[in-house]
Amino acid sequence: MNSNFTKNIISAFLFVLFFSFSLSAQQDNVIITESQSSVIFEDQMISIEGTLTECDNKTQGIDNSYVILKITNKTQQTRNFRIQQDLFYDGVCSTCNSDEYLFTFSLAPGEVLKGNCYENNQKLKLYHHMPEHLSPVKLTNYQLNVSHL
Repeated sequence: MNSNFTKNIISAFLFVLFFSFSLSAQQDNVIITESQSSVIFEDQMISIEGTLTECDNKTQGIDNSYVILKITNKTQQTRNFRIQQDLFYDGVCSTCNSDEYLFTFSLAPGEVLKGNCYENNQKLKLYHHMPEHLSPVKLTNYQLNVSHL
């Protein structure tokens, strides 16, 4: 075998190993505290639950709370729908009529999508608040307007 080829393989292996270790170390350093889930929206086809979740990331020094969404396709057919997130911070709707908070979904039969603390995907994670000494802004209400396509 060519020695350059062997070096490249070893370098690639070490990079993947290091990257995997970094990701797991970052995830291990996040303390997650979940409250009780509640149903936000439900019809014959889909169900959406929300769980207030504290995501305390010790590595990044971020201690934010989110409403993590869990969307379930309750049917045996693929379901396509949109969700408009109307988010009220301190009583004022900050996202009403904003296309930035209009998301399209396609769920396979029985599929479940759930957000988490690690991703920055706002489709499945609503910002709730951060510690009050950093920002007094807080999610006081929200509505998910669902339209089936």
